[in-house]
Amino acid sequence: MELERITPEQAGIPSQAVLDFLDQLYEEGIEMHAFMLLRHGKVCAEGCWKPYNRQTPHIMFSFSKSLTSTAMGFAVQEGLLSLEDRLVDLFPDKLPEHPSENLQKCQIRHLLMMGCGHETEIPNLGQGDPDWIASFLHHPFVYEPGTHFLYNTAGTNLLAAILAKKTGQTLTQFLKPRLFAPLGMTDIACHPLPDGTEMGGAGMSLTIEDMARFVQFVAQEGRWEGKQLLNREWFAMATSKQIENRGAGWGGDPDWQEGYGFQFWRCAPQGVFRGDGAFGQYGVVFTQQDAVLVIQSASMKLQAVLTAAWDNLLPAFAPQPLPEDPRAFHRLQKRLERLELNPMLGMRSPGAESSLNGAVYLPQEPCPSFPDLVGGTGYLDPEGGSLHALSFSFQGEGGQLLLQESHGPSTLDLGLQGHFVSSQIRGTLFGANGRWRSKNTLEVEVRNTRLAGGRRLLFQFSGQEMLLSGDPTLPEEGGLSGPPMPTIRFRLQQGSVDTKTTMYWEQ
Repeated sequence: MELERITPEQAGIPSQAVLDFLDQLYEEGIEMHAFMLLRHGKVCAEGCWKPYNRQTPHIMFSFSKSLTSTAMGFAVQEGLLSLEDRLVDLFPDKLPEHPSENLQKCQIRHLLMMGCGHETEIPNLGQGDPDWIASFLHHPFVYEPGTHFLYNTAGTNLLAAILAKKTGQTLTQFLKPRLFAPLGMTDIACHPLPDGTEMGGAGMSLTIEDMARFVQFVAQEGRWEGKQLLNREWFAMATSKQIENRGAGWGGDPDWQEGYGFQFWRCAPQGVFRGDGAFGQYGVVFTQQDAVLVIQSASMKLQAVLTAAWDNLLPAFAPQPLPEDPRAFHRLQKRLERLELNPMLGMRSPGAESSLNGAVYLPQEPCPSFPDLVGGTGYLDPEGGSLHALSFSFQGEGGQLLLQESHGPSTLDLGLQGHFVSSQIRGTLFGANGRWRSKNTLEVEVRNTRLAGGRRLLFQFSGQEMLLSGDPTLPEEGGLSGPPMPTIRFRLQQGSVDTKTTMYWEQ
């Protein structure tokens, strides 16, 4: 089923309210990647910021948890498991020699509500640990289950492990015939942990429309195209307050203090709840207004994203369609057509570019493949391989980075006029935007469009040497943000380079 498209006014929303929403996000410095606004199940506004697009799945981080919760709902509905099933009965071979009383009390229900009793999470969310389930069960259960909220991604991963144990299927295999196929969602992938368990707490990737279809399904309490796929009672539990989370270490932001359901967050405005992933992957349901807002972004200001919706969209929902506003709708359409990440003003160095044409550089130490080198926020599955050589080509308005790798040759197109241009590297869409920062330093911002953040690469030329370094586009490193990039030393193999040239601004 295609999602029907209508104007904001037909949905009872002024086009100006959507413009005001976008303006506030821009003023707050929010890096947006995509959004879709639906009312009464129909899309009334949508857009993607280049180089991001509607077709490429985007890392969901903890928004994945809401999908895992829904899988557990299907399993309960089919009698495959019960919310009262105890961890000690599910994994008797993984238990400590003398399970604590709190561990013995812990049930599936407590994992769903983030109240298993842990005081801290296990290291690295179970990644890199082949026996992470045993590590989870040996981790101290300090509190009586159900009494203490701790955001616990490994606990959600354990739900995926329980589902696999009960059904013999991975999380995505289980959901495909029950959710993905009926809703017309594309083939969803989820990052696996070392033992093969899919990372239901953070590992899924979805397109913006797949997000919208899922959140609309939740808003409709499990009903899709006239069929009740999952019982309404599940959503009544999953989206209502199951445990208190006020003062649980989220910095006092109001939308993190309103209680937690079964892998869904309650929001401060009445009747509003959401699925929520790191750096601003949001699926918001306005129950009283019959509206859904889905967002893919890369922000450290998480409350500001939601506040922009509360300030501009929430008060604008009218009970009936509004008269068309051709001027505001035209402005909105033009705005949506031109969305892109903040452009980096293109500064050119014609002489340096000319001398770099044909120059080939070889790494003087082991160098990972280019996608691994770029990495990015949410890069969970390195491809391996190595980079053997790179060279540059500058022609007219753009340029190319030519890569010789163990996987074969690849080409990254470079925007040099202040805007990203896109290219495919082994099936993944990358965007790149470059400029000369100084007479001997080329800066290129690279985005893997499947990820939340990218890398700003610096190519620094000095005689026969080139240093390649990089910083993340998000001001954070480690964990889901990815490791820091090492500085790689390259040496000129052929060609000649003279970067002692003047530059000019690309108009």
